[in-house]
Amino acid sequence: MGRFVLRRVLQGILVVVVATLLIFLATFALGDPFASSGEKAVPPEIAAINRAKFGMDQPLPLQFLHYLGNLFTGDLGIDFDQRRPVTELIAATLPNTIRLSLVALVFLILIGVSAGVLAAVRRYSFWDALVTVITTIMIGIPTFVLGIFLVANVSGWGPFPPVPRSFTIEVPWYQDVLLPGLTLAVIESAFVARLMRGSMLEVMRADYVRTARAKGLPESTVITKHAMRNSLLPVVTFVGLTLGTYIGGAIITETIFQYNGTGYLLARAISTNNSPVIMAVVVYSVIAYVLLSMIVDVLYAYLDPRIRLS
Repeated sequence: MGRFVLRRVLQGILVVVVATLLIFLATFALGDPFASSGEKAVPPEIAAINRAKFGMDQPLPLQFLHYLGNLFTGDLGIDFDQRRPVTELIAATLPNTIRLSLVALVFLILIGVSAGVLAAVRRYSFWDALVTVITTIMIGIPTFVLGIFLVANVSGWGPFPPVPRSFTIEVPWYQDVLLPGLTLAVIESAFVARLMRGSMLEVMRADYVRTARAKGLPESTVITKHAMRNSLLPVVTFVGLTLGTYIGGAIITETIFQYNGTGYLLARAISTNNSPVIMAVVVYSVIAYVLLSMIVDVLYAYLDPRIRLS
């Protein structure tokens, strides 16, 4: 297990280095990211501070070393609009995105796994057909369509706060995350339900499941202790990678609901061509995705020891 973890960690580091190099080349090698462009006028003093922080008066290889050093120290320059350190902006929004991601993950697991198990256990029944029809429909619905529908028809009703709302109106975090969390989770839960159903049907035909039934174990025990664990393997991979995209910043969902997370921060930065913020959010999103992918690989290997030998 230790060798497997070490191998995955080294692979993750390599991916991060290559990804940051590509982002660096796209940002710095093609021009000055801190220069004024079009209608965007960058304050000269802010541009000078950013150029000094990233060593833009030095050769490109040394600039890349400055770039890596800034990533590890968190010194990513000053944003153009609020003239604040970029790390302050990320620190203010990242906890909100993590909270939203975890709430969406709970919805995703509860809805997707429950629906998939129900469809597999009640194969060819009304419930199986219902789950199949609903998941097929949900997979075809774009996230922004569902988000706009919820904003237009559900926000402002019951526990769901209105969207948009005045900045003077404070809403508890558990209400603020409900609609965007559901928006993120519902469509992805359709994929989880289909994965769980197919995996459960395959596992329930296995010899050890038939042996458990032949021993006279209750059906609930056979399902929960013998079938569900191995059925969760493909679901773990999908859910882990989905969580990586959530934490990276769900741009569309956070923008639709005006949720103060890193996705909404990135959307505003793109609209105003705020290069330091764009660069920081994109790079850290890649790092978060790679890190979560490694965690998923290790968890997958723990659940299925055969993976360690691959």
